[in-house]
Amino acid sequence: MSRLLTRWGVLVVIAIAVVGGVLGSMSQKQERSLAAVEQLLSSGNVSAASREVAAHQREYPADSRVFALRARILLKAGRPREAAQLFEQHGAATAVDLHTWAQAYLMQSHWSLAAPILTRFLQLSPQDANGLYELMVCHIRMGRLREALEIASQLTRLPTHEVLGHLYLGTVYNDLKNEEQAVMEFGKVLQLDPELRSLSVPAEEFLSEYGGTLVSLGKSDAAVSILKRSLETRATADAAVSLGQALLQLGKTREAVANWELAVKLEPQSHRARESLADIALREGHAQEALDWLQPLEASTQLEPASAFLLQRIYQRLGDTEKAAVWQTRTAQLRRKREVESAVDRLQIEAPHSYWAQIIRAYRFAESGNWSEASLLMQQVRDNDSQEEFVQQFRIALKTHGALPPLATIPIRLF
Repeated sequence: MSRLLTRWGVLVVIAIAVVGGVLGSMSQKQERSLAAVEQLLSSGNVSAASREVAAHQREYPADSRVFALRARILLKAGRPREAAQLFEQHGAATAVDLHTWAQAYLMQSHWSLAAPILTRFLQLSPQDANGLYELMVCHIRMGRLREALEIASQLTRLPTHEVLGHLYLGTVYNDLKNEEQAVMEFGKVLQLDPELRSLSVPAEEFLSEYGGTLVSLGKSDAAVSILKRSLETRATADAAVSLGQALLQLGKTREAVANWELAVKLEPQSHRARESLADIALREGHAQEALDWLQPLEASTQLEPASAFLLQRIYQRLGDTEKAAVWQTRTAQLRRKREVESAVDRLQIEAPHSYWAQIIRAYRFAESGNWSEASLLMQQVRDNDSQEEFVQQFRIALKTHGALPPLATIPIRLF
């Protein structure tokens, strides 16, 4: 009996070793199969990766990791909605999967869905620069500018990302109307990278924004060299307009006019350039010339109150009282619209989490055609069946994708 038990014990040990060897071999084969898919995805061979995943799933139907790989393949193939649906059904097991899931939402401009997933991803990979940038973009899109500042600050502390961090800080500070701080951050960009080789935007765009902010602060002397460098890098209408404003502040009217004329050549519908040229012409007593500069903008939906008032003055100077009266009415309408828009902008900066700030944010998404994001944001707004007519009309428009209520009718107090 003792010999029999010993023999059976040996056989059991052998069987376990054999089974273990088989399972180990199967596991290695399974891992090699997944590694092959990863390699194909890294090389951009999406079709081959798709075939490999299908073969892997047939052989190992219980392997849940295959769903994440399929989602990554769908994302590479430009099918983010299907990729997101796979993650919604099966979840994400790794940091890489979480990042892919967030990117599927980002590609659909679903900022409010991507943000919490990116936050979780960054808890696992806190130094990932791409994830930080993407979360910052989500915060900016959703009007959470203070949170975006914190992310940009984190980027300045990452090796090789200091320049980008200060660039984003400057941009967000400009959005917050804190131009003094924006100028400081832009100055750090130029100090750290004098040749502007590590920017994520074209050098001329950065220089144009930097120079334009300096002009807005009345620092025209410093702005001139920055804006001239922007134009030398690549001529843009924005830089030419800002340089014209800087030169005008310095009393160099003829040079300012030359730059505004350049802006019109570069961008025929440049409102700021045409308005500036018309204003100078009217001041010099050339009413018809002023009208010639502004007439191409008369039918524009982007007309500013200052341009409308200028047209009113021009027609008065030309003796056309009927048209002057029309533009007087239009000026009043545009001023009211601008007052509402300014109040709306200030509300989103000063009280971004307030009830009306959330409504406005959703409205802006709907206005740009992003109905899904607008609807998602409105689902998060608790208004206890608000009786405000504006909100009711807006909710109906979201359901039908119909005409939005005019923003001018929003019942917020101007301050």
